[in-house]
Amino acid sequence: MKKTMIYMAMLLMAFGLTYDTASAETTNTRIYTIVVDRFMSGDDGNDINVTDEKETPLPFGGDFQGIESNLDYIKDMGFNALMLSPVFDRAEDDYLGYAVREYGEIEEAFGGPEAFQSLIDAAHERGMDVIVDMPATLAEGYTALDRPILNNIQQDYYGMIDAEFIDLSNADNQKRYKEMAREFTGEYNIDGLSMTVIQDGIDAKEFLPEDVTTYGISGDDDISLEGFDHAAPNDLQEALSYGFSKPDRETPAYPTDGTLLLADHWFSERFTHNVVEANMFPGTRINQLTTYLYAYQGPIAFQYGTEIALNGDEIPIVHRQMDLWTDQELVDEIAAINEVTQKHPQIYQGETEVIKNEDGHFVQRYYTSDVDFVLNINSTSVTENVEVPFEGEDESKMLSGMLIGDLIRGSDMENDAFLAVLDREESELYAIIEETGMNNGYIYVGLLIFGGFGIFVWLVARKRRPNERK
Repeated sequence: MKKTMIYMAMLLMAFGLTYDTASAETTNTRIYTIVVDRFMSGDDGNDINVTDEKETPLPFGGDFQGIESNLDYIKDMGFNALMLSPVFDRAEDDYLGYAVREYGEIEEAFGGPEAFQSLIDAAHERGMDVIVDMPATLAEGYTALDRPILNNIQQDYYGMIDAEFIDLSNADNQKRYKEMAREFTGEYNIDGLSMTVIQDGIDAKEFLPEDVTTYGISGDDDISLEGFDHAAPNDLQEALSYGFSKPDRETPAYPTDGTLLLADHWFSERFTHNVVEANMFPGTRINQLTTYLYAYQGPIAFQYGTEIALNGDEIPIVHRQMDLWTDQELVDEIAAINEVTQKHPQIYQGETEVIKNEDGHFVQRYYTSDVDFVLNINSTSVTENVEVPFEGEDESKMLSGMLIGDLIRGSDMENDAFLAVLDREESELYAIIEETGMNNGYIYVGLLIFGGFGIFVWLVARKRRPNERK
């Protein structure tokens, strides 16, 4: 049904409602996070200690080649950055990459340095950044941290690899770690570094280089994220996952400070898990979450496999193997949301105003120098309406829905406001444009369709008449 609505909206846009749009792509960072071993194998020749047992925490054989061969798939959904799990030389029985043996070497089971550089070059050719997650696990030459702060999933994983951690408050450790990270980013032309922080009271500027964008992710409320260019605090991640996993729950307000928005990460339960626990249909909830994320004026992260509703709440099931052909309909819906937002990068550049945020109904207006927009997310269990107050000459304009094709004319309204009505668990992004009548092209297309159908019926009836006389 949603796919049909998308096609109808596209038809209206093509033949009915036309207005100028910007041609540039979105300027905000959309990150697709990938556990390298669990995405796709492109070269069986580099498999080391690989298993077919999906319930075990051993490697599955994913590698850089497997990611590179699917970059277009990722880009078509609207992602302009990859965030890779650690890529350094690691223990052979570790699939996630934090059991580091040597920071200066690229893991051969992932394809080694040449395949890594090939992936980076291929991503850059497509205008995509490459971000690598940095472990803080102990390797030779560092002083150990006494008391790491770990959530339950981290405790299970790090317990399996018997990990110790680098004390990043130690000045000697900071200097050594920053030099290592600087050499790594310089050698491979890395665009960003991320870290899932397990220590409170540290400043990323003291141990990460300044010439790349940095992202900090917290798995516990007791961890602060200082010095990162973009931070994803644990409480906001949990609120986002909770809010969109079921209707009638509060939608978090958009941050305005460059916060990294994500609904799950490598050391949290999957967003889909919370949806299933709430006895909801994953596709609908993921669609609404995606619309919310793609309309945010800051960076977002979307974990691999969310587009096919991968589930899990513990190690290693939370990192299931990717299957690119599981749920193409949901992938198409995400691509359609991306297509709309890509065509309107003004959304990410102007001021905003929240019109309504109540029990899952979130409405926000975007003010731009060109066309204003209204985001309407009805994450409730009932049909909702909202009045969008007129601004300036809005009375002579209309709300043109670009996701499901909703049309609302200002001249038909009272109370100096557009009345937007949306069914339960649906989302719409409106452009506020000048009112137009029925477009001639749309009329012609309708006449051709119905006229052609009428001729077809007449020919079939004519062919049957002689047979009926026999």
